[in-house]
Amino acid sequence: MTLKLPRSYKLLLSLALVIGPITWLMFTEDGKRRSDLFLLHILGNPSFNIAYDKLSPAVTEAVIRAQFPKVDFQCQAVETPIGDRLCAAKIASFNGLPARSTQLYFAGEQLRMLQLGFRRVYHEMLERSLREGLGKPLEESTARQPVLVWTTDLGGQVMLPADRPEAREDAALIWLARPD
Repeated sequence: MTLKLPRSYKLLLSLALVIGPITWLMFTEDGKRRSDLFLLHILGNPSFNIAYDKLSPAVTEAVIRAQFPKVDFQCQAVETPIGDRLCAAKIASFNGLPARSTQLYFAGEQLRMLQLGFRRVYHEMLERSLREGLGKPLEESTARQPVLVWTTDLGGQVMLPADRPEAREDAALIWLARPD
């Protein structure tokens, strides 16, 4: 006994196999994120998957370089109120979200601040992941806009704008060491 599928059924099945994945990649939040990640990694920038809850002032530049050997950090001595050394790098993603850059500020050997520049369209997704991982934030006001603040167990705070930033340069997640 041979089973023969009607020609129209084969055509519909073939169209579904082609159109389904394209539709998912172009019209769903997860598909767009994965497409962006793929393209950003093709362009050559590395991932920077950092555990915010593991950051502390005890983290040094050597530890960061050992854990992220593919990230090309450019470091220089810069006097700021936060520290005396700045290391910056272009990145494709952090923790599975498309990103632009990272900057780390050190005071002596201690990490004082980490800034991650992300792509504004992923603000809500980033906020959801922070709420899932770090719990409910406090909302504080600044001169420019409200900020969500999570306190970590190892001596730091994670900060994210409460609303999607208007300007590209304002789309940043910040980890800041608590003052001694």
